[in-house]
Amino acid sequence: MDTFEKGTPEVMEPSLSLKIFYPDAVGHDEIADYNEAFAFWNEIWLETRKEVDATLATPSDSFSRQSEILVLYSGGRPIATCCHRYIDLRHRCAIHDSYFTSTIWPESVRQRVPSLGQSCMLGSHIFIAPEFRKRSSGLPIKNIVCALSLTHVDGTQPDVVIGMTRIDRGIHKIFHDSGAVSLHPNVSWYHIPVDLIALFPKQVPITIDPIYHEVVRSIGRTCPRFAVSYFERDRLFEGSHLNGGQSVARASDSFGRAG
Repeated sequence: MDTFEKGTPEVMEPSLSLKIFYPDAVGHDEIADYNEAFAFWNEIWLETRKEVDATLATPSDSFSRQSEILVLYSGGRPIATCCHRYIDLRHRCAIHDSYFTSTIWPESVRQRVPSLGQSCMLGSHIFIAPEFRKRSSGLPIKNIVCALSLTHVDGTQPDVVIGMTRIDRGIHKIFHDSGAVSLHPNVSWYHIPVDLIALFPKQVPITIDPIYHEVVRSIGRTCPRFAVSYFERDRLFEGSHLNGGQSVARASDSFGRAG
């Protein structure tokens, strides 16, 4: 796993911040930032699709249908995203969702998924700006984004977290180090190898590498929605309305449960 060089967290923290958007309830004062986040996401999504086939469509609903979108900023500009979508596995339509396409998900795994729990978070689109990828910047932004995502999920506590993690980028190793198990260790998204993983936050605490605890705490303090359950967003919005547009819902320190 990537690690910070000595002194790096202190240098990075002041410039890094986080915003979490709920696409089904974008506030008036969030529209410009939401559109900027989409433009960034779309640029990286186009790049990713070109890795496999330049003719592939990139519909915007891969962004807009998410439950929540975590966007990491450096100096006020988006540099990374991570998307979360919550579904109910009791719904028969869930396993027929395009996320579980049969070209990636073996039938044996698809049949197993509904038995993994009821509340399910589907993770996707861990995108990082090219100049902030480790080979270009030397910074472990990938690890920071994953740590932010996993710590935030600990606030929602779904029965299961499911993801398709790229093996070539080492994303699968980060999630396995956090307690993930493989539903299938090696399938392909087109020609790109992926590991189908699951975490069970209610059963096994999610482990966050201690190296990233302080930087995640620092970044988390910049976002009042961090570690707040997506399902409590109505309360958050109510608090925002009652306080002149300034949200009063504060992120809890979830490291006591997150490892």
